[in-house]
Amino acid sequence: MPTQPSSPTGWVAIASGALDVRASTPFSSDIEILVAPAIPGEAMWVAGAGARLWRRLVHGGPLNTRDDEERSMLHDMETLGIASPDAAHPDRVTRLPEPVLSSPVHELVYAVTARVAAAHGIPCLFIKGPALHHQGLREREHSGDVDVWCHPRHWDALAEALSAWGWHREPDPWRGTSVHHTATMTPPSWGCEIDVHRRIPGLALDDEDAFAIASRWRTVVTYAGVDVAIPRRDTHAVLAAVHAVRPEIGAGARSAAASHSASAMLAAAEGSAERACELGAVPVLRAELAGLLPDEILDAHAGGRPRDWQWRGARNRAVAYWRALGEEPWLVRLRVLWRFVWPPDDIALASARQAADASTNPNIVRWRRLLRGARGLLPHRR
Repeated sequence: MPTQPSSPTGWVAIASGALDVRASTPFSSDIEILVAPAIPGEAMWVAGAGARLWRRLVHGGPLNTRDDEERSMLHDMETLGIASPDAAHPDRVTRLPEPVLSSPVHELVYAVTARVAAAHGIPCLFIKGPALHHQGLREREHSGDVDVWCHPRHWDALAEALSAWGWHREPDPWRGTSVHHTATMTPPSWGCEIDVHRRIPGLALDDEDAFAIASRWRTVVTYAGVDVAIPRRDTHAVLAAVHAVRPEIGAGARSAAASHSASAMLAAAEGSAERACELGAVPVLRAELAGLLPDEILDAHAGGRPRDWQWRGARNRAVAYWRALGEEPWLVRLRVLWRFVWPPDDIALASARQAADASTNPNIVRWRRLLRGARGLLPHRR
């Protein structure tokens, strides 16, 4: 077979994110590079001659070579989406940083999600997670998933775009309504779940207004060589505090531990009280904000109805969902009510998994789900 000609302009490394993992303990000693391709695909571990060649593309490209084996490897890399003969490629990589997070794969997922959102023109902020630790707002560094808050008109588009990269959207009986705030993307191969948020429960503002204000107070961190937007420390403290005191179905009143955690984060971030006023967070954080601003200012911002809040305080899921339905138009209520009573197979099986029901027969789990819901609507007995 005739050898393929070298690129006339020289080869360069391309990726959606890449890390030098030689010093990272989770990997075997021969793995040197963790890279996400510039085209939809799974993360790749690069070792040996491939890793040495890719480093040359990163640090010494554009690269031309007369070595037949290297040229063959370059064309293979082009097919995989990690090398290009176009020196001006928009996804060109010119640096190969070491991980800043304890989980390199987790860090790569941040980079991929940010690149996918940018490619589709979707503004987003990455919330919670390791950024809170690096901002000194929580002790725990690692999170099990990636939380991304995007412009509410584009959350479905971002979820769809991520599906091309291997994430699957979890079935949701509330899809098509204004109730649920998150699309959960499960990772068959990536090993890291992504939660795509269209709003933060507990804020009293319109979804678009809340996102616009939070985006105004943002900063940037770099994960896997990609700039990732996160809320500024004062704004992030407010969002994390709201999350800390969020009602959980069946949990009863707000716990002292949750309130203390929220108060500590707000007190640690100068300017958090002002951001709480702007974001419409005072109604749910009035007690935790005490002393950070004069009472008359906090009281002036304590009005408004927090989104996704009251129904979450119900004693069980059946009551909570019944209350949430009351916020929807009648036609939507009827459609969603039937979806809850007799859901499609995917929703029924997903509900069974959440209820620790191991059955894989949709009809059986539908009847069991219906019985659980009926019990939940019965009067509560002490």
